[in-house]
Amino acid sequence: MTETEFFRGALRAMAVGVVLLQGAAVAAEPLGAPLQLAQQQVETAIVRGIQRELLAHGYPAGPVDGIMGRETRAAIRAYQGDAGLTVDGTASRALLDHLKFALPKVNRFGEPVVGTALSVQRELAGRGYYLGPHDGLAGPATYRALDRFQTDAGLLLDTTIDSRLLQDIRDAPPEIKVDPAF
Repeated sequence: MTETEFFRGALRAMAVGVVLLQGAAVAAEPLGAPLQLAQQQVETAIVRGIQRELLAHGYPAGPVDGIMGRETRAAIRAYQGDAGLTVDGTASRALLDHLKFALPKVNRFGEPVVGTALSVQRELAGRGYYLGPHDGLAGPATYRALDRFQTDAGLLLDTTIDSRLLQDIRDAPPEIKVDPAF
């Protein structure tokens, strides 16, 4: 599920909550559960967005699952410290906005992972291995191209997309490319 789909689902749940509120005013029924569910969905979407952004900025936040676990809290604290924010380890909409829009960008390990994935896609495409969209999102097509390239180049198979991998691709002899006849 993409972040956009998740947010749309949360917004639909909120809309249902509003409709339920309007109906409750007429029917005088309790509405606590639907509103609580909508609020939980929004909070989960915010945490998921923060996790995704932290990973893109080089902060290991654990899986992008919307759960505020130990790894996510530690990554938030590290980012907050590096960004000069109050270090409280709290996930909030303000933190998500800061991660997305604050300039200059704060990155733990130099180039963001998303930027590295995009560069890897472009390098592999230049050699004829990657035919998918150049979107910076490492999906199945990116990993298939990477596996094939690493096999052809005699490199150890490594799926960690980082600056070291990007340099390995760039350093590979230029004759390592997909034969256009295929």
